[in-house]
Amino acid sequence: MTGCGGSGGNGGDGGSGPAGPGPAVERPEPAGEPRSLLLGFSSLPPELTSEAYIQAFATAAQYADLILIQRTPPWADFLPGGNISQETAETTRLETALLKQYSDLKLYFAIDPTDGAVQRSRLANLPPSVDVQAGFTDPGVRAAFVAYAAYVAKNYRPAYMALGVEVNMIYERAPEQFEAFVSLYQEAYAVVKGNSPETKVFPTWQLEDLEGTFGQVHPPRWELLERFRGKMDVLAISTYPFLGEVRSVADIREDYYRQLRARWDGEILIAETGYPSAPVEGREAVGTEAEQRAYLQRLLTEAEQLGFTGVVWFAALDPAFATTGPAVAFRDIGLRRADGSNKQAWPLWEEWARRPLAAGK
Repeated sequence: MTGCGGSGGNGGDGGSGPAGPGPAVERPEPAGEPRSLLLGFSSLPPELTSEAYIQAFATAAQYADLILIQRTPPWADFLPGGNISQETAETTRLETALLKQYSDLKLYFAIDPTDGAVQRSRLANLPPSVDVQAGFTDPGVRAAFVAYAAYVAKNYRPAYMALGVEVNMIYERAPEQFEAFVSLYQEAYAVVKGNSPETKVFPTWQLEDLEGTFGQVHPPRWELLERFRGKMDVLAISTYPFLGEVRSVADIREDYYRQLRARWDGEILIAETGYPSAPVEGREAVGTEAEQRAYLQRLLTEAEQLGFTGVVWFAALDPAFATTGPAVAFRDIGLRRADGSNKQAWPLWEEWARRPLAAGK
């Protein structure tokens, strides 16, 4: 996503900071008990326009503490012999200006090299010159991934950074690619730490697929976490229960999220989640506004009780452009409709957002 410019705004109280490309925002007056849980949204906009993208940052600045930028590497820019394109440079300028303007927002940047449309079984958006079959074994691809990780670390200095998204799905569907990725991750981890020592680095894991209930059924794969232990600063989980066996929020097991604390004694982040407010194609029994609110209530309450770092809800507003392919499952995932009107879950999110963050968070 790229874009340049927007309605300028001078910062006021509540975190919009100095003048920048985004509108001024003012956070609601704090109310309620302090919370330890960070609230996050991704930068996914309701429409594919520069204005909507800029507004996604403003929404996060007003109602969250963390913003997720999730992006496939611009491979051609970083392959050996490549150059930073004007599009990449402009996107970096815009996003870093927005982050400077909304200085209270922490950044979570996820480098997402694989194609979610085919359940992570191949790399996404590779140039025609690269053999898709080779994937992570291609020396040029490996060099490009490391170079892009270094670029993000230097230019954005994110608080949190994912090197790979839902990596256990790669293991299940392309095991040789997973093995190549593990060694590539180790190299990229060292490079990121060298350029931005304070950044917390990790891959993300797909919970429903770790349990073996997403798509193809298979045994649980919790042992895969051990392949990254020692170079995984956070256990970061994506979770969409409605894509697994769950047909209603009441179906979600009591230990569904508590099991994460049993398996990891360090920092835990719900790095990506959501629940639809309307039926999903192929899963007609799933999805109402009341169910979405019930899921949000349960997740935020449990995440705080279990001492998780934060919860990133994938979209503040419905992505109206998600009309074809696998993306259709996320068409009604927002807590607000694409036109900005509230769903039943939004007042609950706003209530949590108004609670002041505990000192040190």
